[in-house]
Amino acid sequence: MGTKSHRRARGRALSEDEEAVQDVEVQVERPTVATSAPPPLPLDDSGFVDFRVAGTETSGEFRCSDCGYGAVVQRALPPCPMCGGSIWESRPPRFRD
Repeated sequence: MGTKSHRRARGRALSEDEEAVQDVEVQVERPTVATSAPPPLPLDDSGFVDFRVAGTETSGEFRCSDCGYGAVVQRALPPCPMCGGSIWESRPPRFRD
């Protein structure tokens, strides 16, 4: 009495002191025709925003990337007066008719 039985029954969960090993066969299918990578596409960066850091000497219209505060600058970019952010997004010039 007091000893554990280590019989294995089909469909029974294994206890922590029992080990299970299962052989699995894996087959890898290889393509018969060699494929080549498509040619790289040129990057269209026209939709990207130009970022500037506070302290950069510049001029133009900018928006704080944290809070959206707008500023027109003709010297070094300051920290944002609204939130203290230091990253600015440049805005394209606006043309008036």
